[in-house]
Amino acid sequence: MKKKIMALCLGAMLSCSAVAMAVTPDAQALSNEQEKAAAWMDVMLVKNKPVDALKMMGSEAQKEIDAAKITSTAQKMANDLGKYKGAQFVAWTRFDQADQMVYFMTFEKEPVVRCVLIFDKQGNLQNFGMNPIKQQENKAQK
Repeated sequence: MKKKIMALCLGAMLSCSAVAMAVTPDAQALSNEQEKAAAWMDVMLVKNKPVDALKMMGSEAQKEIDAAKITSTAQKMANDLGKYKGAQFVAWTRFDQADQMVYFMTFEKEPVVRCVLIFDKQGNLQNFGMNPIKQQENKAQK
């Protein structure tokens, strides 16, 4: 009997917190930006179509970045990082004028790459940056 009551209480607590998060405007913005980030990563990193990825970015980004620049950036990333293997969502930060989304990615040549995506207040992707995280070997293991 105690197990049933405990399970019922746990289910009620989880459903209340999920409902509370689902109704906030921030939750909707996070959801929309995650969808755009996933689609952009698929086009840019998996399908390797940087010009199409540029079209998915916001108008301000398209003014500053041309097709040649994003193509050369994609080629440099492919040379430095290798083939894309996967990504893990880490954090989402909401600022006054922009939102920041952070992912840890895995590539062939670099096991841990920090990817930061910047969105404007309308939810348009404006910029991105990728930084490999170098791991230090433990000297005690040698």
